[in-house]
Amino acid sequence: MKVWIDITNAPHVHFFKGVIRELEKTGHEVIITTRRFDGLTDLLDMFGFDYYVVGKHGGATLEGKLLASSERVYKLSKLIIEEKPDLALYKHSVEAPRVAFGLQIPSIGFVDNETAIAQNKLILPFTKLLIYPKAIDAYDLLKCGADPNGMKSINGFSELAHLYGFKPNARVLREIGVKKNGYIVMRTEPVKANYFNGPEKSILEDVIPLLPEMPIVLFPRTKEQRKRFERFDNVIIPEKPLDSLSLLYYARLMIGAGGTMNREAIALGTPTISTYPGKLLAVTKWLVELGLEFHSTDPVEVADIAEKLTYLNGSYRNYLRGIVSGMENPMEVILREIEAYEESGSFVTSPNSSDLWSYVGLDESRKQKHGDGHKIKL
Repeated sequence: MKVWIDITNAPHVHFFKGVIRELEKTGHEVIITTRRFDGLTDLLDMFGFDYYVVGKHGGATLEGKLLASSERVYKLSKLIIEEKPDLALYKHSVEAPRVAFGLQIPSIGFVDNETAIAQNKLILPFTKLLIYPKAIDAYDLLKCGADPNGMKSINGFSELAHLYGFKPNARVLREIGVKKNGYIVMRTEPVKANYFNGPEKSILEDVIPLLPEMPIVLFPRTKEQRKRFERFDNVIIPEKPLDSLSLLYYARLMIGAGGTMNREAIALGTPTISTYPGKLLAVTKWLVELGLEFHSTDPVEVADIAEKLTYLNGSYRNYLRGIVSGMENPMEVILREIEAYEESGSFVTSPNSSDLWSYVGLDESRKQKHGDGHKIKL
């Protein structure tokens, strides 16, 4: 079977790398398409994947996004008509679902951001099978056009798939000059995302002076963000793509104003604080409720939590890993659905009673569905 995977954002490389490797092992042909954006081709090269570069990111303006996306749909259509894949696979791609739908190619989509309404309205109506974390109220996805007969919730989060084949390698620490458990990792706000409406100044600028004296490895998203943090003597800004999972694994702490690296850190058992200034994702709220993540936009409170987490480091890491080990890995769910489709021409999923509860969105039903966990209070 020929499977087409569209990768439009850097974290998606990590999300799909296990799916790609496992499909290739079982004899499937995999076609990868991507776009020019955020070091995507460098990451794909790092893993040795072959791929087509189709289009580019449209920048921060609505006009730019519309023109770039329209051009990409056209170019993808020409390529996919020629390649004739049997199945399409994507995560938050707005072009692949429309191309797959137009060419009547069955598709599997993974969505974990219910606040990206504009994107979801372009994705969900055209997706045959939608897989999403159970933390998201399915009603939010139905409002954006998801088919209730093609939805499957999982007890987990997307970044668990990023750990496929992962073995920590301390070489990355030598590359940037830090020691195990002796540094903090930071990630800035997603200022180019269409769902972000926070301030230009990052909260991390006010947090850094309040933290204990140790190196900070910071990952900016734009040249402007890079310039704002170059003034800090203890901040290290990597100049090229590196083994970020190993860096997170050995870190003392992760403080992120985004989402992906925060959840990667949690999956690895590294204490994590979210400083995202906007509306929190349902997945983030769920992780906070379970005590797997802490959230604050108050620099003083963030520094206080950071200090406490540095002291609780060992025991808290064990707690994180214990809870996460019982969750579902989306990679395994996707592979099961692909196998089912190959054998029977249809997907395994069907609506069930647990999903129907989430359509209503009742607080009490969500407590029963997700559980209160064993939250650690600092």
